[in-house]
Amino acid sequence: MRKRHAVGLAAIATGVGVGALLPAAAHADGWTMPAGQGRTIVTALYSHAGDSYDSHGTLYNANNYNQYTVYVSTEYGLTDNLSLLATPSLRRVTVQNGRDSFGLGYTELGARYKVAGGGDWVVSLRSTVFIPGKRRDDIPAQIGSTDVQEDTRVEVGKSFKILGIEGYSIAEAGYRFRSRGEPNEVHADLQIGLHATKKLMFQVNNYNTWSDGAGSRYPSYRYSSVYAGAVYDVTPHLALQLGGLATVTGRNALRERGVYTGVWVRF
Repeated sequence: MRKRHAVGLAAIATGVGVGALLPAAAHADGWTMPAGQGRTIVTALYSHAGDSYDSHGTLYNANNYNQYTVYVSTEYGLTDNLSLLATPSLRRVTVQNGRDSFGLGYTELGARYKVAGGGDWVVSLRSTVFIPGKRRDDIPAQIGSTDVQEDTRVEVGKSFKILGIEGYSIAEAGYRFRSRGEPNEVHADLQIGLHATKKLMFQVNNYNTWSDGAGSRYPSYRYSSVYAGAVYDVTPHLALQLGGLATVTGRNALRERGVYTGVWVRF
């Protein structure tokens, strides 16, 4: 039971929102899209976990967990200060000694509104609703995609130049409301991007999540994950992305390792 319980907590890191999966380009997350312009990112992600963090943050061996997910994330500038967001997903989950599943993951619908900003900085508000897809009755709350969620957060972005290298940083703080008796979550994320060349950008994202107490079926949890990769502009309208991910610390969560790749289309 202890192993399966921990597997249920694993999907917190990869199953409840594309926001923790798709590092965005400079002047994307935090910055709204210009009116009439948009971007679609198709991302394929694979993650695996064979170890869990227990209630004290100590690692122990657990049932193997694998997730294969495809996200189609679109952002469109309705006005210069308001962007619309939509991200459906398709995923396959396998759990050792458990049941495999395949179908729709969460569908994310939301908007980003620019509150204030200048040429090199911005403050935005983002609100997103997560609609569950394929359900898993054996582990319903985490891998199961059974609860509707709403995420509200503040995003602060700043572009900069260091030693002639252009870059940007985005800090986010938010609160996620969850239904079906599961604990709400506090989120604190940081994203940094550096343009090595005009066409090549390196990105590092740190995502941190804390549950607001315990839920009806799961204890309190926390985890911190790092995503690192690069985006290469093939043309002004097409870019390719490649990177890896790792859970670096946690409590009542799995230690995940994985890779992701993406195709960006700007329109």
